[in-house]
Amino acid sequence: VYVMARATDPSDKNGHRPTIHLPSGKKYKGEWSANKMHGRGEMTYVNGDVYEGDWVENAREGHGTYWKHEYGRHRAEYVGEWRRGKREGFGVFHDELGQRFEGDWVRSKRHGRGRQTAIANAENREYQTDGSNAGRTNVPGVDVYEGDWVEDRMTGEGVMAYANGDVFVGGWLDGEKHGAGTHLYAGKGRAYEGVWDRGTPRCGTYREALPNEAERILGREITGNGFRGSAERNAKTKMKPIPGLGLVAPRDVETESRQERLRECEAR
Repeated sequence: VYVMARATDPSDKNGHRPTIHLPSGKKYKGEWSANKMHGRGEMTYVNGDVYEGDWVENAREGHGTYWKHEYGRHRAEYVGEWRRGKREGFGVFHDELGQRFEGDWVRSKRHGRGRQTAIANAENREYQTDGSNAGRTNVPGVDVYEGDWVEDRMTGEGVMAYANGDVFVGGWLDGEKHGAGTHLYAGKGRAYEGVWDRGTPRCGTYREALPNEAERILGREITGNGFRGSAERNAKTKMKPIPGLGLVAPRDVETESRQERLRECEAR
């Protein structure tokens, strides 16, 4: 009895395949399984963007890099973890201005713990508060925030190191200072310690800043290694380390004096 071998259907895609042009205009080169993009592969999108990394059943999932095509060249927009086609897990993101976020993601939103380096806005009221850097209309540099995020917003506990040298440590809600906190004014050597309500100080006192208080808040006297786990994660994402800024105890930023101030304000 002779059994004729079944001819291989050229449309069946398994294993590594060269570049395949998809009906949508996208191009994929890499591994397949049961006619689905699965494994390592590279997708070139119609607009010129490129994704290089892991795939699971036609979706970006695992570790990969998304390259943004701009002005005739590519830049790494996101390097990190993916799930079901969205940024999820730990990753590093750069926008077109060079601003950077390093931290946790959920469904392509900053969510969890993270650090953002953003270009300072000279018109931001943070530079006009209480005479700090009085008279300056253009403060160069960057603002660096490290702390909690909820759905793309600074919400929870965190530290902001402003470009003008000021430092704020305390509570945040939707990107504004909220709850108990301390703002150190670099230009005056003073600090405001109290309670904020969506960016507005409601109850507190001014005092002299303590020696090296800002450095202790930023952790520079104890650790210069930056964001928690940065060495391991930078190795994974293959990005250069970011400048040192780390909380000594991220979950214990509430000092006893600030807790007492919060209780006092709530009692009024």
